[in-house]
Amino acid sequence: MAYIADHIAKDPDAKKWILMAGPSSSGKTTFAKRLAIQLRVNGFQPVTISVDNYFVDREKSPRNENGNIDFEAIENIDLQLLNEHVCQLDQRKTVDLPHFNFETGKREYNGRTLQVAKDQLVMMEGIHCLNPRLMPDLPAKHTYKIYISALTQLNLDFYNRIPTTDNRLIRQLVRDHQFRGYSALDTLKM
Repeated sequence: MAYIADHIAKDPDAKKWILMAGPSSSGKTTFAKRLAIQLRVNGFQPVTISVDNYFVDREKSPRNENGNIDFEAIENIDLQLLNEHVCQLDQRKTVDLPHFNFETGKREYNGRTLQVAKDQLVMMEGIHCLNPRLMPDLPAKHTYKIYISALTQLNLDFYNRIPTTDNRLIRQLVRDHQFRGYSALDTLKM
């Protein structure tokens, strides 16, 4: 992370948007928090935006062939609102940031606003942050893209390992229970 922060610091005028993507429960939010600390060491005051907060209300979520919500489809994100906010932030205007309430399945506004200073970095994290459909008008020369994947496997002994995909599932089970109001069975069904 120190290397990435140093790399960004070499050309601070060129890279304003740091986009972080990876599979569900790969550690994007944790990575963003740790990278923010390293960027502060380099003299920046980064702000972080979670793309999850731009989810459409659950009743508008796309469905898969079985009629279940397809939580990983880009259409779950209100692309129009996200792009309006990115444009306004790039112009140093103040935006009212949404917060997605996973328990109610609704987007809410709780009074959190954001205005970005000219020299401030914006870190965005979400599974679609590297998808060109997410923010098509954001100039590539102003972005720094990071792909995150949890590659740590747990070794129980010399012969038995917990693969990274199972590790991510365990992380997701805990996260969904603690912060999203889902039971373990609900998460497994998804």
